[in-house]
Parts: sequence; structure tokens; C-alpha cells
Amino acid sequence: MNTDFLTTREKIFFLLSYLDEPLSAREIMRRLDIRKEKEIYDHIEHLARSSKRKGYTLIIIPARCKSCGYTFNSEKIKRPSRCPVCKSEKIEMPKFLIRNK
Repeated sequence: MNTDFLTTREKIFFLLSYLDEPLSAREIMRRLDIRKEKEIYDHIEHLARSSKRKGYTLIIIPARCKSCGYTFNSEKIKRPSRCPVCKSEKIEMPKFLIRNK
């Protein structure tokens, strides 16, 4: 499929729609050759808002602390810097997937 005519957001949408495994923002960056991680989170936030009125669901696997197991709030679509419980910076980043309703 030729994706040259798609916007970055549409590319992210199709990537997350057709894969079986959820992807982190960094994995999306590598696959789509995007340089800024914040850009990915901005697009995913928009996809989450628009999913309410369109025929898909954005599935968010929340970030988790690798040290103590604390699970971050999945409502916030961003990269946490450190665990609020143990202060560790070893964080498993949130992952994303899109499915039809």
C-alpha cells in the first residue's frame, strides 16, 4: 500500500489499526521515520478524542514502573519521566492499538 499521500496522523492510525501487537511512541517513530516523540503523543491524543465520534477505539496499555510495578493513569497520553511511588526512571512506556468498535 502506498502511504505517501497520507498525513502523519493517518499513517499512525493505519499502523495501529493493522498490527496485532500494540506499539509504543518510540516504536511508531522508528517505523514511520518521525523525529519527535512529542509529535506522536500529540497525534495519538487527537486520535483518542476523535475516536468518540468515529467507528474505532484507541486501546491504551498504560505505562508501568519496571521497579515497583506501579501502573500509571491511562487517561494521560504522555511519556512519564519517573515513578511517583519509588522514584525510579525505569518506565515501560505506554503502548497503543486501534480497533473497530
